Amino acid sequence: MVNEKLINDNREIKQFDKFEFIEQCKCKVIDIKGDSYMMDWHVIYRELTSKHNYIKPNPPATEKQISEVEKSLGCKLPNDLKELLLDMNGDNWLIFSTEQITETNLSARKLDCFMPLDCLLFFGGNGCGDYYGYPITSQDGVRNDNVFMWDHEYDNRIWKANNLEDAIKKYYNDEI
Repeated sequence: MVNEKLINDNREIKQFDKFEFIEQCKCKVIDIKGDSYMMDWHVIYRELTSKHNYIKPNPPATEKQISEVEKSLGCKLPNDLKELLLDMNGDNWLIFSTEQITETNLSARKLDCFMPLDCLLFFGGNGCGDYYGYPITSQDGVRNDNVFMWDHEYDNRIWKANNLEDAIKKYYNDEI
């Protein structure tokens, strides 16, 4: 049993078993090498959202639900979004559920009063009609990890973050 030191908010040092801690958090371990380890970024998401009691994460999505989204939209979801959906199927605030991802993307692609929106894979929204998404191509799916916001008022596509983790952190820290 490997013990580590943890500094809490009061700056007190406590002993804990890192494997027990990881299990209690229900987070995934990316790498364990000797005494060094990294936890999945979903822990960061939980920490950021714990400050906001209006955010209510849904139970995890299933592999079948994710496959249905990919089939309906005709492109693969990026790994970080899949991992997040397998951790929680949307948060009822920023991140859409698998059903909302499908519905939002299919509806947006039918809009004819804007430039085509089939170049973005929307995964979330700001509650004001603007959506966050990845750039996609019809042949390759998601082009890269950049996150863009589609501004529904001016039909602009505005770069907002380097990746999903960056977008979540910025959103919940009021930076986007």
